[in-house]
Order: sequence, then C-alpha cells, then structure tokens
Amino acid sequence: MSATTMAATALPLTSQPLPFPSLYGRAGFSGFPSPAQDYEPRTLDLNERLIKHPTHTFYLTATGDSMEGWGIFEGDLLVVDRSIPPRLGHILVAMVDEEVLIKRYALYQGTPHLCSAHPHYPPLPLEETNCQLWGVVRAVVHEYLP
Repeated sequence: MSATTMAATALPLTSQPLPFPSLYGRAGFSGFPSPAQDYEPRTLDLNERLIKHPTHTFYLTATGDSMEGWGIFEGDLLVVDRSIPPRLGHILVAMVDEEVLIKRYALYQGTPHLCSAHPHYPPLPLEETNCQLWGVVRAVVHEYLP
C-alpha cells in the first residue's frame, strides 16, 4: 500500500467486557499503599467539573444554526458563567435589541463585534447597540443520542 492511499476495515461491533481493573475496593491493607489505588472507583460529578462559580452559573439551551462551526448545535446545553469577565474569543450570551444571542466576542474591522460561525449571519457591531451581557459560555453539553 502506498503512502498516499489508505484503507480502513470496519470490524463488527460486539459486546465484550471492558479491559478495566475491578472497581471493588478491599479493606485491611497494611504497609505501603498499593500502586493500584489510582484505579479505585471515583464518581464523576459534572457540577464539580463544569461549574466553578455556582451562584453565578445558569444553563441555557441553544437554538439555531449560527454557532455550528464552533461546535454549538441546536438543543445543546450551555453552562453560562456570569462571573467571568468577557475577553476576545469568548463565546457570550447577550441580549441585543431584546433578542438573546449566543455569539463569539471578536474584533471585526478593528471594532468589537458579536460574531457567528455561519456566513449567513453578519457580525453585529457592539458600538451604539443596546447590548446586555448575560454571561460567558464555560461549557457545551452535546448529546449524541436523544
């Protein structure tokens, strides 16, 4: 096979046990700690992982297609933090002329704008616009299955 052509073979999917160590702990150890302690069961708390400022955080469901190029799709759950000062490049939730928008804060032709990732939505200038910042998007939760 040459370096310019590649072939992939699809393997049939089967249900097999995962190659992970047992998730059961034992009691009564003495001596040095086991190197396997790193594999002890841990819980995954999405609140702990995604919410850094609980009293300043809220959730919002995305609608529309203007941010698909930046990985935000219709129905995605956004974790929005009101305590983060907005910086260029952040994705913001803002109310502009009584419409809630999700846009990237960027410079466009040297002035601050709210920009989408879709070419059909032009950048919105922030100068002389009634814009109220609601918060900075900290995380996006995108479900693959309904």
